[in-house]
Amino acid sequence: MSREIVHERSFNPIVAGLLSLFFPGLGQLYKGHLIRAILWFCFVGVGYWLLIVPGVVLHVLCVLGATFGSAGKERFRFAR
Repeated sequence: MSREIVHERSFNPIVAGLLSLFFPGLGQLYKGHLIRAILWFCFVGVGYWLLIVPGVVLHVLCVLGATFGSAGKERFRFAR
């Protein structure tokens, strides 16, 4: 029989949102999502490079994702 303990990572959503506001993807990195952080940084950068409006829209979505998104879960499995 095995037991599984699920521990949800804790983070401050306000800090994550502010970090992403100042630097796109930094809030996701703060939450431990390296790939998402890199993708958001690239997408927002390309959006600003193409036109201001797509960049602003993507930036707002990035901040909202950092603020209200999941922090992920760490799973530990103990065998009995």
